[in-house]
Amino acid sequence: MKIQSFYFLSFLFLICLFQSPCKANDFPSTSKIRVIKNYNTYSFLDENGNILFTKQLKRFYGFTEGYATVALMNFDSAILDENGNISNIHFEQLGQKFSEGKNFAMFLDGTTGVIDIKGNILFKIKVEFDESGALAATNFSNGKAFIKESRKSGVVWHLIDDKGNILKDFNNISGLSYFYCGLIKVRVKEDSSWKWNYLDSNGNFISPINFDKADAFVDDKAKITLGSEVYYIDTNGKRIMN
Repeated sequence: MKIQSFYFLSFLFLICLFQSPCKANDFPSTSKIRVIKNYNTYSFLDENGNILFTKQLKRFYGFTEGYATVALMNFDSAILDENGNISNIHFEQLGQKFSEGKNFAMFLDGTTGVIDIKGNILFKIKVEFDESGALAATNFSNGKAFIKESRKSGVVWHLIDDKGNILKDFNNISGLSYFYCGLIKVRVKEDSSWKWNYLDSNGNFISPINFDKADAFVDDKAKITLGSEVYYIDTNGKRIMN
């Protein structure tokens, strides 16, 4: 199950890598450490190019808030800090990025919850997973985040708060990655087709209209396509006049 989950998370990482953050990015990578990869050897360098430390890793997902999720050589997940320390606590899976001092985790016993930067359990969430066993969740924005549950009856995305309370459920959305500018781009099931919209951290769609295409927000605006029209909207879902 770890190998299947590893490839799923690697695919999600590539998707998120090409997301364009806006100026007011909720999810910054503020580390000045540069990383050079040579197969499974990761070298971590300071601003002058001096090697700070090296690690043998299956995957490194980037520092945010001073900490990074890493996949170890045995496919366990762990936490790496900017001093090169890897947590003694291992996990089945971790969310790719820390945000607001928290991250999602699937523990080695198969349960799921949220941890702090030291790996301490803040709370657990009762969710089911399909045969892939892959953890899929967003970052936290304004104390809220989405986590995917793969039930036998279908997929449900839960909006939770930072105490583990489920605030809303969605069974008609997919394609969630990360919050940018306080908004997350989502695919929305509309009749027999899929459209695009944006959710805020309270689980509200910013527009009553679902779009045919939608880009990530940059400088508080996003380019969308609706039928034959291509135009920009603001973070309230309103059309920006040229």
